[in-house]
This record gives sequence, structure tokens and C-alpha cells, in this order.
Amino acid sequence: MNYDKGFFDSPEFRALLARYEQALELNATPYFGIDEFVDILSYYLFIEKNDKAAEVLETSRHIHPGATENIKMEIKLLLCNGEPAKAMKLFSKLGYSDDETMILQAEIMLALKDFKSAREIAIAIIQNASPGQENIYDALEILLDCGFAQEALFICEKALKAAPGNKSLIEVKAECLIELQRTDEAVEIYNRLLDEEPYSTLYWEQMGHVHYMVKKFGKAIDCFEYESTINDDVEYPKMMQGYCYYYVGDYARAAGIFSSFSNKYPESILPDFYLALIHYHKGELQAATDAFRRIIEKTPEGTIEIMLARINKAILLDLCGDTKRADEALSMALLMHSDNMKQLILDGTHLYELRDKENLTFDDMNQLEIKEWSQAEELHKLAEHLFRHGHLTLALRVFKYCREFSRDTSEIDAYLAFILWNTGQKEEALPAMHNAIEGKSWTLFKLFGVPYNANITVKEFTGSIKQKES
Repeated sequence: MNYDKGFFDSPEFRALLARYEQALELNATPYFGIDEFVDILSYYLFIEKNDKAAEVLETSRHIHPGATENIKMEIKLLLCNGEPAKAMKLFSKLGYSDDETMILQAEIMLALKDFKSAREIAIAIIQNASPGQENIYDALEILLDCGFAQEALFICEKALKAAPGNKSLIEVKAECLIELQRTDEAVEIYNRLLDEEPYSTLYWEQMGHVHYMVKKFGKAIDCFEYESTINDDVEYPKMMQGYCYYYVGDYARAAGIFSSFSNKYPESILPDFYLALIHYHKGELQAATDAFRRIIEKTPEGTIEIMLARINKAILLDLCGDTKRADEALSMALLMHSDNMKQLILDGTHLYELRDKENLTFDDMNQLEIKEWSQAEELHKLAEHLFRHGHLTLALRVFKYCREFSRDTSEIDAYLAFILWNTGQKEEALPAMHNAIEGKSWTLFKLFGVPYNANITVKEFTGSIKQKES
């Protein structure tokens, strides 16, 4: 089954889901066929409710104890929980191979970052499939996820010559074009599809998301509004409208949307995070600080959410002149930092904005994916960000922290020298200057506005600074 939003929005599936959730409300053990449990579990994984998916799996095991589908469902759950090695071990228990299990194997390889093996499986399925077979589309999605968008597009276009009206192939072609950032062509496809199916929430949503990713927020709002008008029960377009209104500066509408989600899902971090950011943009610094404090209190340790909330709180406290508490907040952010700090790369705004897979733009994706970022580089980005916005004391702490595990410290020493010198700690700045000069750091000269001279001494360098300052 090629699960997508269109399937989950269908009346048949919504009726199935309603029956399941009603049975849970009545504390009754819901009886469904194994394929129905597969559909329900896939839905909860699609909306990232892994705990609910685990409950579905447990019920399915109780009602259908010997079903092989339970193993497949557990593998999917393990993959969504970030446990591909366990999934691979469990996969060996299936003991047979057909197109569906091959797709599952490819998904495991993808999660293990074995893109070569995942691609080989996808290509084998495509080569052996008959025209119109559903697994072709799953295999093409694997190619896309592996980063072979150009190859997937070539296969799509070749297949479309034989079956020009195949809607599934056309949809995959649009996805390939989006992946290749050929957005105008993708929008053209969705416009043609909408001419045929004007009430398709899937197409309106896809087109809205394309506009969002290229920051055409006004057009995106219209698309998401159409989707909500067609089906007011779907929450995704409303949340996306919240982001769009936030970015165009309509904070009143954005706050209304985020407040609604916050009230409905009080444990969710994203809406509260953007409500805090809205307070900041409206100049309500104390309200923003309090909002980030509440986020910190309810967010699990070790997550990027709590780390960004603590950094933002530190910045706000520093803006308000409360340097001591700002330093304490930043210290906790560093002490309990997340293993995945890639969002620190996205430092184009004064306060950090929280991202998930839905609210990334192409600019964000290009920054994140340009290279593999090390933790030292991510923390260096944070330090530069704080420095750039004038939070010198906070920047000093981060530079000192990331210096401990950086191989080449010359650039860090350049910043340390500048901050220490300009905060009245001139004697402490001298060793950092020496290290930066020895390490051939051009940054040191740039920061102080001194012409580059690789053979300059610290005494000569400080003399040049004092001459400029006099």
C-alpha cells in the first residue's frame, strides 16, 4: 500500500479511524482485520504519533497473534523510532521476499544510510515490475529519499511516454521536480491536476508547500486556505497558515492559529515556541522570556527544542540587562545540549526559530545539507551568532566551551581576543592574540580592522590597535 495524505483523507479511511478511536473511548477491545490494523498504524506513524502506533501494534498482536504483518508493523515502528539496527535484525525473521518486503528492506537500508543498497533494491523492483504496479511508486519514493531525484525523474518521464495519463507517475514526477528545486514546473503540474480534481486536498496542500518552501507565503496561504475550506477537519494547512502569517508579519492571525493548537495540544512545543517568538517581535520581551521559561519546564532534556528555548531565553535576559541569569540559562543549554544541534546553523534571525520537517524552506535545507556539520562547527555557529548580535559575554562562554574540542582553535582564539580586549580584559586577550597570529588567522585582523601581516608580533599588533583607538 502506497500510503499518502490522499488515502488518509479518504472517507473510507476516516470511517475506519473513527470506529477504532470510538472503540478506545468505550474501553472496548477493537476487532479489525490485520490489513485494517496496518492502515491505522501507518496513519499514526504518518502523523508522528508513535505511541498510538505502538498501541495499535499491541492490539493487533492480541487479536492476530500469528500474523506476519505484525512483524512488518513492528519494523516500521522501529524505523520511526530511529532504531534501524533493531529493524534489520527483526527483518531476518520474515523469511521470504516479495516486492512489499523488498520495499521494507530498502527503507531499513535508507535508515542505516546504506543508500547504495537501498537504490539497488529500488531499481530491481522497478525493472521487474509490470506497468501500473503500485510498488513502482514506492520504489521511486525510495530513490527520491536516497537523493537520486534526477534518476527517479528520468524513470518517471520514460514511463510517462508509455502511459502519459498515469496520475501516480505524474504525482511522483512533481515530487522529483520539487526535490530538484524546479518549483515552477512542479506548480504547473499541480495546477493541471487541480483542473481535473479541484477538490483534491492533496494537490492544494502540495502546491501550498511548494510555495512555502520558496517563501511565496501569500500564495501558500491561499492554497492552504482552499484546502481547509474543502476539509475543515484537516489540521496541517491551518498550522502551515500559522507559519506563513508569522513570516509575513501578521502576528495577530499567526497567534490566533498557534494559540488554538496550543490549547488543543498542550504538550506540543511548536505552537508555544512560535507564540513566544511573536511576543518578542511585538516588543514584549518579558512575556517572551516567560513563555520560553514555560517551554523549558515541560520539554524533555537533551532535545533541540529545550536547547533553543534556553538560548533564546538567555538572549532575551541579556537584552533586558540581566547578564547573570542570561549566563545561567546559556550554561544549562551547553551542559544539557542536544546530540543533534544542526538547527544552530539556521541563524538568520536574532532569536532561533524551531524547525521540523514541515516548516523548512529551501534556503534552510540548502544550509543544513551543504555538508556534514560537526558538533564543534554547530557550536561555533552559535558563538558567532551571539557575537554578531552583540551578546559578547554569552559568545565568550560558547567560544571557550567549543574551543575544548576543536582541532584548529585559531579562529576561536581570534574571537576570544576581540571579546576580551573589548570587555576590558586586555591582559587575558594577549595569549589568545598570540595563538590566533601563530595559527595564521585572518579573522583576527578583520575583527580589529588591522591590515593582515603574517609576521606581526603581539606587541606590534596591540600597538596597531591602540593607534586606531586613539
